[in-house]
Amino acid sequence: MANSVSNPWPTELRVREKGRLLRLTFEDGLSAEIAAERLRAASPSADKSPARADVTIIDVETIGNYAARFTFSDGHASGLYSWRLLRTLAEG
Repeated sequence: MANSVSNPWPTELRVREKGRLLRLTFEDGLSAEIAAERLRAASPSADKSPARADVTIIDVETIGNYAARFTFSDGHASGLYSWRLLRTLAEG
């Protein structure tokens, strides 16, 4: 089954600028960068403690074929970011 915007599939997740940006590319060609602060603020985790303005991404782990988990410099490492959520953040 082919993926679409309703079922986005990333081909690249790259942390850049010393952890300040996440570079995303999707199979349909959409490329975007999301600031670490914005990504942290959009955490789907139950732990919604506010992110510091200087938060950075220190690790990214893909979870199966459906999501990514980020570890941030403020210690936050819970919450799975689905490909659909990452696509929404990339478009907004």
